[in-house]
Amino acid sequence: PHKKGGTVTIANEQGQTWTCRFNPFNPAAYLEANGFVYEPLIFVDELNNQAETPMLATSYQWNADKTSIVFTIRSGVPWNDGQTFTAADVAFTFNLMKKTPATDLYALWTAAGMQSATASGDKVTLTFKQPAQPYFYFFADQVAIVPQHIFGTGDAAAHPDSWPDANPVGTGPFMVNPCTPNNIQDTAN
Repeated sequence: PHKKGGTVTIANEQGQTWTCRFNPFNPAAYLEANGFVYEPLIFVDELNNQAETPMLATSYQWNADKTSIVFTIRSGVPWNDGQTFTAADVAFTFNLMKKTPATDLYALWTAAGMQSATASGDKVTLTFKQPAQPYFYFFADQVAIVPQHIFGTGDAAAHPDSWPDANPVGTGPFMVNPCTPNNIQDTAN
């Protein structure tokens, strides 16, 4: 659970200006959005012996040969526009990466051998050609889950890899409000 209230201002101290683009699939822009606005399934703390903190998933279960993993998706989570986050958003995010390979920043559909991403109720199942445990950090922690109701329509759907995403809709603790070339102000979600 997130505490309510507060703002964070990210000042432009290095001299370059902010683009005010927050697309989580754009490596030039995602550092200002991922973790602030967009969240992963599980936070994996690289600096603390890979300790895991459930985020959008409350738990997961591998099959015996580690070629399939089932995530239980957290209920009661709203997108910052008020719509309800669901397991369908998670499956949509991974399938978007298959449909538009430029969004598959960690080569999950190629190198990791992902074969499917499906949702049923509050569960999301990811299946792979080979044991996928070595890729857990990438698909559980590094993939920012996006809303199907935003990325599945209009310009976002047509160009999910290059769409600017100037007003990002996420589940994270902050909302961008506002962004200027010199400062990004994140308001508590």
